[in-house]
Amino acid sequence: MIFKQNHKGFTLLETLVSLALLGILMVALNTFLFSMSELWGGGRDQRLFDQHVRAANRILKETLTRTTVGPGAVGCTIKDITDSEGVVAPRLTFLLTDAGRLADWPEAPLPDVDFSLTVNPERGLILQWQSRLELERDLNDIHETVLSPFAKSIAYDYFDGDLKKWKSEETPIRDASGSVYQQPARLRIRYAHGNFKTETVIDIPIRRRGASRP
Repeated sequence: MIFKQNHKGFTLLETLVSLALLGILMVALNTFLFSMSELWGGGRDQRLFDQHVRAANRILKETLTRTTVGPGAVGCTIKDITDSEGVVAPRLTFLLTDAGRLADWPEAPLPDVDFSLTVNPERGLILQWQSRLELERDLNDIHETVLSPFAKSIAYDYFDGDLKKWKSEETPIRDASGSVYQQPARLRIRYAHGNFKTETVIDIPIRRRGASRP
């Protein structure tokens, strides 16, 4: 007995319909991928800006935390500081025994570095610093490290225990005696670059007795 195999191929019409459907599918897929790339690429600058702000804030947070760690650590305080342009203004200040990557020394690195934090709207978030061991310290230029060129302003947050609410001050406030500045609980830093703007809040760590970390 002989069995005949029936080999039936696609007709011309079926082939044309299949190609048409495949073409429609490819066009739809390409349109979807192109739209996704536009959305992803369109948000690229925003993502880069956000990443920069997070990185600058992370460095600042880690640095402030270091001021509360180790023997003799006293944390941060507000003091009147004379900046590199000779202007006296209240700033957040702190001491680091080892400045590490925050200091780009022209010569050999020195320990016991005094830092002050400021924002210049034209230049950004800046740490100004000098070692207590620098020769002729009063005559030397104050060193600077720019943490972010996009910072535009800094404010100081205080918690009002009587009113149970926060208040933000552009300039640190003094205590009732007027002799010293009150310690703010948070820093409020505003960043901007072109159309991108954001406001961030950083807690100021405090040194707790008997603890190595805040």
